[in-house]
Amino acid sequence: NKVPAKVLDAPGLYDDYYLNLIDWSMTNLLAVGLSNSVYLWNAGNSKVVRLVDVGNEDMITSTNFNPTGNTLAVGTHSGEVQLWDCVKQTLLHTYEGHTARVGSLAWNNLNIVASGSRDKNILVRDLRTH
Repeated sequence: NKVPAKVLDAPGLYDDYYLNLIDWSMTNLLAVGLSNSVYLWNAGNSKVVRLVDVGNEDMITSTNFNPTGNTLAVGTHSGEVQLWDCVKQTLLHTYEGHTARVGSLAWNNLNIVASGSRDKNILVRDLRTH
């Protein structure tokens, strides 16, 4: 089939090879980083919510859901990694440590997240220790 099942508007989607702005969760949520915000699109009911707004001085550079799809890791241009509860739509924790944009995020399991940055560092964090 050459016709897409759904077309979503994406104003502010940066065209940059080094950014990872889209991720799909096990709970059928699509996270999309647009400029300084992250939006969640629910594929089950087509509802859209803005989960994250980092302000005008920063921008979203990466998104990645944990294995259950309930927590979203968000990387920013300023080097922060934010963890968001997608069910309660609340910020769980903000990690600092990078000095440049976070372009890559990966989960090992529910408690360990790694972030790769343009500063040439990979930071591995165990969420049970904060």
